[in-house]
Amino acid sequence: MFHTAANIPAATAAGTAESIPAKNESARLRLFCFHHAGGSAWSFSGWGQWLGRGVEVVPVSMPPRSVPAAGVPGAVSTMDDLVREVTRQLTPFLDEPYAFYGHSMGALVSYGVAQRHIAAGRRPPACFVAGAHRAPHVQAAPDLTVGLSDRASLELLLGLGGAGRLLRENPARMKTVVERLREDLRVCGTYRHADAGHRPLPCPVHVLLGGSDPLVPAADAQAWRAHTSARFSFRTLPGGHFFNREHKDLFFAELGHILEGAAENRTV
Repeated sequence: MFHTAANIPAATAAGTAESIPAKNESARLRLFCFHHAGGSAWSFSGWGQWLGRGVEVVPVSMPPRSVPAAGVPGAVSTMDDLVREVTRQLTPFLDEPYAFYGHSMGALVSYGVAQRHIAAGRRPPACFVAGAHRAPHVQAAPDLTVGLSDRASLELLLGLGGAGRLLRENPARMKTVVERLREDLRVCGTYRHADAGHRPLPCPVHVLLGGSDPLVPAADAQAWRAHTSARFSFRTLPGGHFFNREHKDLFFAELGHILEGAAENRTV
């Protein structure tokens, strides 16, 4: 379920573990990271180095996503099921100060986890950070890969900055990534925001967006303001949908600033 990405080289930043290891005593905050559609926990390799010893980075490896007919053991087929399972596995590790960062699909998943966790009367995150995603109540964009060939789907992913040149040169790897992307987008398409009984998060919400993101209009990202009863911030950074990879120095400086403020203001 979890990978550890403490302050160690990117090449070894995600050692698989059955549970989260003992908390790094020098860390003031644990940052649980939720990946984008088509991605994996490896998307956060090296983040510990960028953010420093004050933040313990914990990438969340989500359960497999698949259509029900596929019969994949442990797989989920809806956003509700995905959020429910991730919440179940994360809950034992959210009793100390923590924050959530979700990128694209990960923002929607982490929002659902936060809502479920808080609704159960448990500790809220010190802060919630959403990257490259519209607010949950804003109508979803269509699945861009519907009707596209594997190669066309990969070209879309490459165009968004989400895959490297090596995927083009490895057909087997390409097919795996495209299929995972399609499964994730299909799961995202099952999400329905419940307006009735909606409760804003009782923690600061910070939203980061690439200035040239072709998928998320700025107004849709700014609409996250409705989802917090605490402080809200919105920041546009240079780059597209994967601005966090295009301008790492700017991205990690901004994220580090947010997390430093959360660590200082947290309730112990």
